[in-house]
Amino acid sequence: MQFLNLTPVLDWVAANPHWSGAAVFLISVAESLAIVGLFIPGTVVMFGVGALVAAGVMDLWVTLGLAAAGAIVGDGISYWLGYHYHERLRSMWPFSRYPQLFARGEAYFHRHGGKSVLLGRFVGPVRPIIPVVAGMLNMPPSRFLVVNVLSAIGWAPAYILPGVVFGASLGLASAVASRLAVLVVVLLLVLWFSVWAVRRVIRFLQPRTEVMLTRLLNWSRSHPLLGDLTATLVDPQHPESRGLLMWAGILVLAAWLFLGALDELVSGSPLVRADSAVFHLLQGLRTPWADQLMVFISQLGDVQVLLPLAVTVTLVLMWRRHWQAVLHWLAATAFGVLLTLALKHVLRTPGPVSLYQDLAGYSVPGAHVTLSMVIYGFLAVLIARELSIKNRWIPYALVSVLVVAITVSRLYLGVHWLSDGLGGLVLGLAWVALLGVAYRRHMPRALPERLLTATALATLLIAASWHISQHHARDVERYALSYTIRALGAQEWWERDWQTLPAYRVDLQGQPEQPLNVQWAGALSDLRAQLVAQGWREPVELNFNSALQWLVPQAELTQLPVLPQVHDGRHEALLLVYPLPAATRQESKRLVLRLWTADTVLRDDASTAVRPPRRMQRGAAHDNTAVSGTGLWVGNVTRQRLLTPLPALTIARSEAEMNAPLKFFQTMLNGLQWKIVQRTEPRTAAFSNWNGEVLLIHSMSLDKERK
Repeated sequence: MQFLNLTPVLDWVAANPHWSGAAVFLISVAESLAIVGLFIPGTVVMFGVGALVAAGVMDLWVTLGLAAAGAIVGDGISYWLGYHYHERLRSMWPFSRYPQLFARGEAYFHRHGGKSVLLGRFVGPVRPIIPVVAGMLNMPPSRFLVVNVLSAIGWAPAYILPGVVFGASLGLASAVASRLAVLVVVLLLVLWFSVWAVRRVIRFLQPRTEVMLTRLLNWSRSHPLLGDLTATLVDPQHPESRGLLMWAGILVLAAWLFLGALDELVSGSPLVRADSAVFHLLQGLRTPWADQLMVFISQLGDVQVLLPLAVTVTLVLMWRRHWQAVLHWLAATAFGVLLTLALKHVLRTPGPVSLYQDLAGYSVPGAHVTLSMVIYGFLAVLIARELSIKNRWIPYALVSVLVVAITVSRLYLGVHWLSDGLGGLVLGLAWVALLGVAYRRHMPRALPERLLTATALATLLIAASWHISQHHARDVERYALSYTIRALGAQEWWERDWQTLPAYRVDLQGQPEQPLNVQWAGALSDLRAQLVAQGWREPVELNFNSALQWLVPQAELTQLPVLPQVHDGRHEALLLVYPLPAATRQESKRLVLRLWTADTVLRDDASTAVRPPRRMQRGAAHDNTAVSGTGLWVGNVTRQRLLTPLPALTIARSEAEMNAPLKFFQTMLNGLQWKIVQRTEPRTAAFSNWNGEVLLIHSMSLDKERK
């Protein structure tokens, strides 16, 4: 069944707020009408309406009231049709096209009685037909009206409020960085797909596995050469150690031949283009907070975490004398290490960046990915064997989430190409599958599943906590991107080269954010001291306690933290706020000044146009004056106001207007040299509230240098 595309409707509501109430009412009526409601994705539509409420386009209580009223009217019309036409309705178009829907609705009504009107509003398949069936079966009108009103009152907030919360949180996330929001959505989709795929594969294989293995066993008995090799995996009576060594050798040889041929033949192929495209895409999504998250995930695949886990599992199995499981576990971990080292030594394929020495510096296969797949994957095999059939998918799904997340983190940090990560996943999965089949078919005695799971989780938690606490900051700096520092002449910048600096804040590539209408030349400490003397202040620090102020219904604007924003992958180096006078709390506003490094210094002699790149920790408030010359910074002045999309949710939202805040800011620059210049290039229509003016400011010391 094809859903209607209501995106244009939602866009129209956002662009025409004076008609938004009527639109919400009519959408709610249509969503509740018999048959028509089948084509209206009510959850999606009301979720989108909630997002518009969060954006301040619509009032919450009015929207809830209109949505509930529309639902009451829609169900009322449906009830009247059934009450008036009774059985004749079955033969009338379009009802005659859905006899199965009537049957399901009647069965649901007979099962739940009058409550079906209340429950049915929240049950998608029967929602649009229950009121019709209630009328056809002569449910008293007064009773239907009471249940109809109560269900609509519950339906409106249940469908709209999640959209409000999502819209508010998405607005906060996009205020920090659109690329961060995109990255989180992409990561969640990839992890969701991993779980979905694992469940589908296991659901497909479980009823067929024994049949396939039996066929393999029968085939092995009639083929002496290859059959003997296959029997090591599927025949419980066949010794497996020699055969597993042969399978390991075949896997290494196959990987070497395939990856080696790939390396020689695919230059300029779609795979190489995909590697480059994914690399640049993910590098374009880097932000300081995402760096912290991805380094954290990547560290779960470090040897400092995997080695204690491997040792602990070995000791537990030895303590309980599960020698067959011990041998398989050691085979899994040892071969994982040897596989990665051997292929790195033979192929010697460089990665996107050089961060490691010796063999670790080569990219194929990804050691983190391969070892994580082998160790975490075979641990899932050990645990899943002891679970009931319906629960065996759980450890596999959890491991898939963990290993895929580690793979994504390595790609995000720029350590591996996409093909490296996928190659590591396939190699590790192939060995786990081979070893897992052999382990399960040779019927070892049952393992202490609860003890093994608890010990493994405790070891993982302790090892990861210690490793991350000791090395997280170092690794964040190691994986940070490099930036090129360029030099400009001070006089040239003041007169014309200011136009070479970016006009807009860069978040997602090709998507300009707020204009950058302030340029400052000098030390940040000088500007901070000047503005603090004028009444500017450091904002409330963003932490868990201050973030709770968003949930305080009557929170003051001065109590709310200012979310950091991203320009070119970095947070602002200077962030100050200035409270504006207001008659009431709801009218309170504040100015926000943000400055980011321009990766540029001003020099009297700018003959050295570009300096060598330096590796800097992303997000660090480094001072460009560390390179000889006066630091140059870009930023903007915006105005924020209170927004209360929910009674228990208060946020600060930046206004689109850019000219008035800049005019006010100019009155606070006594003792500094400044001037207004005009951007000449066309300005994007998305920022029609900016007239193109840019404020250039510098300290008196720079003025002396220029003279």
